Amino acid sequence: MADFRITDLKPGMNTQNELYILWSCDIKKASNGKLYLDMYFRDSTGEINGKKWETSQNEYDLLQTSKLYYVNGRISEYLGSLQLTVLSMRLAPESIQNTISKYVQSAPFSAEDMLKKVYDYINAIEDKELHDLCKLVYDENKSAVSYYPAAKALHHSIMGGYLYHITTMLDLAKAMSTVYSNVNTDFLYSGVLLHDIMKLKELNSNEFGIAEYSDEGQLLGHIEMGICYLGEMGKRVNLSSNKETLLKHMILSHHYIPEHGSTKMPMFIEAELLHHIDKIDSRVYDFNKAYESLEKGQISEKFIFSLDRRVLLPDFEK
Repeated sequence: MADFRITDLKPGMNTQNELYILWSCDIKKASNGKLYLDMYFRDSTGEINGKKWETSQNEYDLLQTSKLYYVNGRISEYLGSLQLTVLSMRLAPESIQNTISKYVQSAPFSAEDMLKKVYDYINAIEDKELHDLCKLVYDENKSAVSYYPAAKALHHSIMGGYLYHITTMLDLAKAMSTVYSNVNTDFLYSGVLLHDIMKLKELNSNEFGIAEYSDEGQLLGHIEMGICYLGEMGKRVNLSSNKETLLKHMILSHHYIPEHGSTKMPMFIEAELLHHIDKIDSRVYDFNKAYESLEKGQISEKFIFSLDRRVLLPDFEK
């Protein structure tokens, strides 16, 4: 084992018993009619697509996602992205599985520090009903938010990614409110704190932030689930019907358009800002993720799916 991290991999390299997490796996049929495995592997540095050709249904059925595997294969480039052709792979023993926390990506701040920031913002909400609502929600979900990702894949899909996303959004909301003085920060902070809260039910995550969609998540989604949850929690703090409606609108509209899951566009400033803050934070995260594999002045060969473009890491010193 040469201990090649995923960010170390280059075309032409061979992996020999490298330890990677099998993040996802699908069985597909090639144009020649033969079955193959389409996989994604991760470690603490990144992610790579893997293919294992000429497989069988039995081999697929035996694989376990969210587990560490010893992987033998070769690295090539396909359509501008690295690809791992898997020659063989075997499940690591339980003693190695117990070290999986060393191989997962996690937020750059501790859960304790991020939770403290969340409660600092909750305490800054002056409206008693909104304060009590947000405090109740986070008190009851304190354990899950400490390790949950913000998504199964794409932005903030890491251990602690949910809190990382929320706390960065809160800081951005605070900064925007110093520019636009008529913004109601009580509602803006509450919208940030609550808009994605049902990601905790849309996804089933283990303690390392490795998640799959729940049945309810696939059938309903976090927006619809969030609206229902807000109604339930609002009753417990005697939230007024007007405030409940405004918050529900913020949750409903934060994806902006029907193609992205929102059936209404934002109809007041705080709802509009929530959408853009959410989008800014997710886009910046994906830019920074892409930058990890680039040198200064380099444009990515890979088309970044979440950004719908290639990206440049500028060399501002030239």
